[in-house]
Amino acid sequence: MNQTELNQRSRDLLMRIRCRSGVLSLYDMPSDLAEAAVWEIGRTVLESQGLRLVEQNAYRWYLRELAKHLRTKTSWDLALELEICLRKWAGYRLDPELLQALMCDCFDHIAVMTPEQIEIKAEAEVKVKVGAGDE
Repeated sequence: MNQTELNQRSRDLLMRIRCRSGVLSLYDMPSDLAEAAVWEIGRTVLESQGLRLVEQNAYRWYLRELAKHLRTKTSWDLALELEICLRKWAGYRLDPELLQALMCDCFDHIAVMTPEQIEIKAEAEVKVKVGAGDE
């Protein structure tokens, strides 16, 4: 495993996750809705970075993996999987600081949302995709 140094915000987040007893509102949600919700949150961070499309796609794959962990894991397992995921994608030469910012922002937003809010956000993203595909 590479030696990516975690920033203080990421270390604090992983510790909060380890101590968290409940499940996230994303837990057990269908994968397409979970991925759309996480992408909607991550997209706002990525748009401000001025990345090329191929770079955006790599980060989108990272966000898909984050969504998978957020909807299938809890507590210590979730913290471990998020850290492994972060280090894996940093090993693919993605910016570790941006990866950590995406992980923290996505978790912080998802942690306070209700399942209904997530579904509304995800359905809006799916409609945008479908509408863009019709052109």
